Amino acid sequence: AGGGGHSRGSKAGASRGHSSVTTAARNIIGTPTAADAAQGRLSSSRNIGSRPSSSLGALHARGPAAETAAVNAKPRPVDEELRAALLRVFRWCDGDGDGLISTVELAAAQRLVAELGSAGEFDERAATIAFESAAGTGEADGKAESFIDESGFLLAMQAMVNALPLPRRELLGGLARQTSGRSTAFDKSVSNLKYAIISNVSNLAGDDTADGIPAPQALWRTATGRGQFPLPPGAANGPPEGEVAFKMMQYLSMRTEDASFIDGQLAAQMMGHRAMFKQMADLCGEIHGVHGPAAVGGAIDVFLMKSPDTEQVFRIRITGMRVSRVPPFRLLGMGGFEPSPIEPMDVPPMLMTEIRNIGTPRQFAALHTNDEMSIPPAPELVRQSSLLSETDLQHIDLVLTSTPVARHSFRIRFKLAGNAAMMPAPMYVMMVPRLKTIDAGHGCFSEHTIRVLQSHTGIQLDTEPFGDFLVANVRSHHIKNLVVEHEYTSRRVRVQPRSAISGSEILPARKLSPEELCNNLADDLDQASKLRSILESQGLGRRCGERDIAYAVRIGRALCQGYTYDMPITEQYIQSLPPLIWEKRRGDCSAFNAGFVYALRAFGVPARVLLGLKYGQAVKQACGSIVAPHAQAEFFAEGIGWVPVDATLGIKRLGHEANSVLSFVGWRSGQLNVAEAEDVSKVVRSAAGADPTRDALRRSLADAHGTKSISSAELSAGLAKTDGLTRAVAQAHTEQVLQLSGLGKKATASAEQFSRGLAAIDLGKYRELGRGDILTQTAQAGVKCYEGGPFKGGPLAQERLKENMMVQDGIEGVLAAVTDERGSQDWSCMWPYGVFLCSYEFEEKPLL
Repeated sequence: AGGGGHSRGSKAGASRGHSSVTTAARNIIGTPTAADAAQGRLSSSRNIGSRPSSSLGALHARGPAAETAAVNAKPRPVDEELRAALLRVFRWCDGDGDGLISTVELAAAQRLVAELGSAGEFDERAATIAFESAAGTGEADGKAESFIDESGFLLAMQAMVNALPLPRRELLGGLARQTSGRSTAFDKSVSNLKYAIISNVSNLAGDDTADGIPAPQALWRTATGRGQFPLPPGAANGPPEGEVAFKMMQYLSMRTEDASFIDGQLAAQMMGHRAMFKQMADLCGEIHGVHGPAAVGGAIDVFLMKSPDTEQVFRIRITGMRVSRVPPFRLLGMGGFEPSPIEPMDVPPMLMTEIRNIGTPRQFAALHTNDEMSIPPAPELVRQSSLLSETDLQHIDLVLTSTPVARHSFRIRFKLAGNAAMMPAPMYVMMVPRLKTIDAGHGCFSEHTIRVLQSHTGIQLDTEPFGDFLVANVRSHHIKNLVVEHEYTSRRVRVQPRSAISGSEILPARKLSPEELCNNLADDLDQASKLRSILESQGLGRRCGERDIAYAVRIGRALCQGYTYDMPITEQYIQSLPPLIWEKRRGDCSAFNAGFVYALRAFGVPARVLLGLKYGQAVKQACGSIVAPHAQAEFFAEGIGWVPVDATLGIKRLGHEANSVLSFVGWRSGQLNVAEAEDVSKVVRSAAGADPTRDALRRSLADAHGTKSISSAELSAGLAKTDGLTRAVAQAHTEQVLQLSGLGKKATASAEQFSRGLAAIDLGKYRELGRGDILTQTAQAGVKCYEGGPFKGGPLAQERLKENMMVQDGIEGVLAAVTDERGSQDWSCMWPYGVFLCSYEFEEKPLL
């Protein structure tokens, strides 16, 4: 397939004026018999609207019969639906999206369409030969590579479509299945890879210091004759599976068009996924080494790096590869991909030594005889590892650095789902969360501003600000053009040795107040005891004298091996999430981070779960949306401060990435603190009997003891009386408050201090993430709406407000990336009141 009418070189340089095709793939379907045609089994009237080529050579290329038909045929109506279905195949195979496909891509498209024929009509051997021919076995002098546009593609496919022995509806359905994704085992493995990438890459640091490295002397000269690549260590001197794995990854990541070593059917299935692999390689680096397998059929590890001296490596583990046993080695099949950011120390030592030795000037000098392969040597790089050794974490003077990178802006738009759009409520009360910023010791964000406005006029609605949120009244006619805009400075956060950093970059360490300690160490007494037992049985209990940061990294690293991402099990155990990951070794981002946070709390390290959105180009590529719901964590290391981290599938680095490729915004903690609960009570009056800030206890203790310090026994007696508890239970809770406050179990405390500490613990205990209070629920979408109001400065009765469901518009694409569920949902049927579909626009701006 393909023609010779275009210039050699990139697609961008190809002429779009004429399209020519050959008959290289003419025999990949059986020739219809005269009887078949007479009986009408094969349609000869499927006009897909391909415009006749102005090139006479192209007409002759299709043969005399086609030429005669072109002269004598009368115009037929264009089958627009079939034309559109075929153009979806074209776009599926157009890996770089430039509107032109190569000979390889055209052959893959022909293969996908020909597969719809019955077994008797399909010639497997002819299909393979056609694909290999199209893939190119060009000589070193190189033929001119050809490209065709959509019109040329339709010309090439017309005869094949006419010959397929399928009813029109069945043909349309088959074409849709071929490009819908998840239709093959390879599609499924790529889908798993996509979500694993956005679950892992937040642990992968950006590295702009990478340069080209000297190439190994062993080369892979592609079968197309249009390129050669250095075979990295492990591919050049390892088993054939290693070499084939490298070549496959080069093809998938669009570093070459040579697919001659891949089974034709598998290569056709790969075609529509290559853009995703290219973005992954652009993000993570080139292949610097390959390792394995230890035995036939074993896993093969491919290591992507931005330079041999990088602080982070991205490993792709390829399972189930089947490779022919005699040269030339061909890829016959494969299982799946398992990606993971790792540290250089996790690369096999001998392989890592070889990778680094290849880049030495001595070996580079030996290659200067070949000008085509001359690549400048890599610069000397001295980088701190993203995770220091256990000894360093325990003994080095470490600091937190926070560096502004860019202004990030989210604009959230709203539309009501279902019938509610026709009959909206007259008034809505909207609550919008504020980010914790550097001013409060949280280094990921600064200068957060919120605007609630009408997009068509730019007029801002009146809002009422509170410490950690603001409230707006929104009338029904505002909904159509309503925009909530969050804009903030996104900051890169790192943990580094004090000796390596200038003072201006260091985020000053602060101490937590007794109330903050209670809130971020809070847990149910029985659950905390259970977690301690589980972790100690696994060798993950806290060692005597172990620093906060050293312990946090040790248990975070333990999650890197032997744990599996599993969303359904999280739903099953959502009410008791903290122990799940340690007991079942499975869960989603919520389970990993909740398990990490409450494990730290059980051993005295303050920590909290953050709820928000993962966003950036990598998320867009993986699931079609710029944002995806996500949970991360933050722990407080004594003498350092609040350290952000993502424990999903284990901790590979500490800190926060501030770029637009992949980042995270944590709108809210998973639980309220006392100050937030007090502000919420000014907006919404709690149900009768609720006392989240423990005012009744404070008043009772103050009436009995005044402002003086109260003994542990007296505090316990007062708590037992107020809450109707036994003396033993009241004593246990009292000792918990005094201990978590840093005062000691038998210390004294004032009525104010004790009641606020107890309230902080009650609020900080695990509840179903994102549920339970109206402020925490704003984390689901960056905003929360209620039918009712308006808010006029006094608290609204909670029973008079009707909670609206907030759903990310296009969440189906995100869910499809996580599970096998596909298709649209009618969200309006899942909630008794209005459901808002929220769409997100993201923009990165330079710093002012």
